[in-house]
Amino acid sequence: MKVLSEWLTQPAENAPTAEHRALSAMASMRIRMAWQKLKTEAGEGDELWAFENPANTWKKLGRHTGYALVRNGKVVKSTVVTSP
Repeated sequence: MKVLSEWLTQPAENAPTAEHRALSAMASMRIRMAWQKLKTEAGEGDELWAFENPANTWKKLGRHTGYALVRNGKVVKSTVVTSP
């Protein structure tokens, strides 16, 4: 799935924990590992952001949330962590 920069919701400077407490330990670990993988691929000046596709795309794409690696204002890589 191509993540658009308009979908970025907030910087994700720290590994995800609190917002995923309702998930099982295995699901939380999977999300943390996906975030960590993006973090290791980040270079100088890159940023990690959380994203969610907008409600008007859910019918066509489904609802997705995740993390994106942003370089010079553009999403260069992403990982979807939940698809409710």
